[in-house]
Amino acid sequence: MNREKKILLEKLFSLFESRPSLLIVIHPDPDSIASAMAFRRLLLRKASKIQISYDEASKRLQNQAMIRLLKVPMTSIHQTRLSDFELIAVLDGQWNHFPALLDHKVNICIDHHPIAVEHPYQFADIRPHIGATSTILAEYLQLAKIQPSQPLATALCYGIKTDTDAFTRNMQKEDALAFAWLFPQADFYLFKSIDQVEMSARELEYFRIALDLLKIKRKTAFIHIGATPNPDILVMIADFLIKVREIEMAIVSGFEADRLVVIFRNRNPRIDIGKLAKKAFEPPGIAGGHKYSARAEIPNHLLPQGLEHSVGEKINRWLEQRLKSARAKS
Repeated sequence: MNREKKILLEKLFSLFESRPSLLIVIHPDPDSIASAMAFRRLLLRKASKIQISYDEASKRLQNQAMIRLLKVPMTSIHQTRLSDFELIAVLDGQWNHFPALLDHKVNICIDHHPIAVEHPYQFADIRPHIGATSTILAEYLQLAKIQPSQPLATALCYGIKTDTDAFTRNMQKEDALAFAWLFPQADFYLFKSIDQVEMSARELEYFRIALDLLKIKRKTAFIHIGATPNPDILVMIADFLIKVREIEMAIVSGFEADRLVVIFRNRNPRIDIGKLAKKAFEPPGIAGGHKYSARAEIPNHLLPQGLEHSVGEKINRWLEQRLKSARAKS
């Protein structure tokens, strides 16, 4: 297995024989941020220039704390001239997850989500069975005999911890081995400083709204909270609900800007919510994830007429019907 991974790493390095410039594009959550930091370190002496760009500014306090405390240099992709870079890499996501890249060739993809759309990458390492992209990047550092700095080790530990939901979701042997290698090199107090910054008082108000709107039907919780300034609020609510004994699936939705965002959490072993969400909501939007967690995003103009102005009950019925139809076709 190590031989196969070494061959994979050599293939990646072969793209940098002429020292090209590299743009790394992420959606800035902990796993993506840590992966981007590690990828930059891995290629520091092989690329002429490396820039990390995000598709949307991070609104979640933990993510902001991570960027600030670890001093991660990032710029918006909307302020970046893509033609300035010879290679484009996407981490912890795939080409079709980044609207700004849809008219561009993406050369490199490293991800742990199921393959969404085929794309002619020059290099791809997509492992859906792995719990975090940070794990894959940690393996690369080990194979390249690169000792991570304390901030980088801390970031990768936090990326693994976050994407495996504190080692309880999709945690694999590879994730455990990577974390065991990284943790002695990490700063525990820095790790805690990032982890403790979870939400603002304003976000707490959405929990009150969510509990008022909560509907539980056959062990499935539905909440549509309407307009939200930050879709991460939906994630926090869904993560909270799935811990309730009587709930096996949580479906939390809200409108952010010009799209409907739907977060799924599941602990029914007979259901793969990632596959089900993809089948149910792609088209009209994009959707996918893992067996126990998934996400869908549907532009408002692709929703059934009038639904973008609807209250929760109508949205919940539409989501339920789409999921039911998708299951019937399985």
